[in-house]
Amino acid sequence: MPGFSSIFPPERKVVVLDGGMGTTLQAPPFELGLDSALWSSELLATEPGRAQLDKLHCTWVDAGADVVETCTYQSTLPLFLGDRTSPSSAEIDASLQTMVSALPLACASCSSASHSAPAGGAAVALSLGPYGSSLQPGQEYTGAYPPPFGPAATAAGDAKPACSSAALQAVPLPLEAVRALGVGSASDEELHLAAWHLQRLEHFASVGAPTWDAGIKLLAFETVPSVTEILAIRRAVATFRSSRPAVAEKPFYISLVFPRDTKHSADDAEAPVRFPDPALSHLPSLASQLPTLAQALFAAPREGDSAAYASPDGVGFNCTSPLRAAEVVRGLSSAALEQLAADPATQNKPWFFLYPDGGAIYDVVSRSWHHPAGLTDSAWAALVADAAGIARESGAWGGVGVGGCCKAGPGAIRELRKEVERRGWR
Repeated sequence: MPGFSSIFPPERKVVVLDGGMGTTLQAPPFELGLDSALWSSELLATEPGRAQLDKLHCTWVDAGADVVETCTYQSTLPLFLGDRTSPSSAEIDASLQTMVSALPLACASCSSASHSAPAGGAAVALSLGPYGSSLQPGQEYTGAYPPPFGPAATAAGDAKPACSSAALQAVPLPLEAVRALGVGSASDEELHLAAWHLQRLEHFASVGAPTWDAGIKLLAFETVPSVTEILAIRRAVATFRSSRPAVAEKPFYISLVFPRDTKHSADDAEAPVRFPDPALSHLPSLASQLPTLAQALFAAPREGDSAAYASPDGVGFNCTSPLRAAEVVRGLSSAALEQLAADPATQNKPWFFLYPDGGAIYDVVSRSWHHPAGLTDSAWAALVADAAGIARESGAWGGVGVGGCCKAGPGAIRELRKEVERRGWR
């Protein structure tokens, strides 16, 4: 498989990603109030909302982004159906069209902005958040999913789907499809998560077919907090590809999340980070978790299962403290080298994607952000570039993508682009 070499020129080993969509839309000059379960995706429902998204996509390209994401992170058809108690076929169709409209919108925006952009044009990535982003409250930073998507023993007691039960029943999960490649050692939780991810891929690819085929260049599975969900994503992509043998495969990456250790104060900018999966809570540190993560990302759970699990073309992390980015890059690179060395079938080196948050910490009491680290855009960009340099020098990766997540706005991406060029990577 060509992987990301089919998108980026061979000489381009570092690409710049965009920044945090939702928090940028809440900041000047947009200053939008986003408070629904769909967050940024709620803007797709109105013409003024779509105009704001168009403006934001163009802003990323103007700032120097080589890759711009669609406004689909939290998008699932049940969430677009919302609180409807008995959605009709017409309502389901209309909701699906609204959800999928994010694809042609992003592609058109990037095409129009590319003529004058310093990046010389941007590739559009389909943003796909984890199952936890569809819950209320969100669980993408805990991985504490309720059954049947996670064990009851570690589920967050107050987490539930952010839509009506009728909306879920109107859009049944394709469980039989994910079982078709063989269940093997997969748990029931893995199969349900795989079906959840597969359903979104099928909706975007079928309803948005023209844009999917020609405009979407890569798939970005983001903020993944669970080992089971890593395997589920790989199973979903394998199932999706097997159902479309005549269609060119799109490269995909899986981006993990490493929040601050909850044993430390929420205000502690220097707090250590770790993978939040409750199943790994017995492991004392990030370093002790990394071999398990590398195995989940690159190996099949057991011999004979490989056909059911697609190998990601890239891995990485997002929404993690920039002060810990270098540590995470160093650890993941080392673990990946060891895991990939054990697999003689590996042909192309995967890419590494890192897009930390802007360094801010959210206060749930005051519902406000503050910056204990005091990072300027240029200081943030230097930290991210330093981490990218570690990834480049590790020898583990075929290329590196760098960008930002929550509270990393256009100014930060502009400084990051300058940093990449200053270091001679472009």
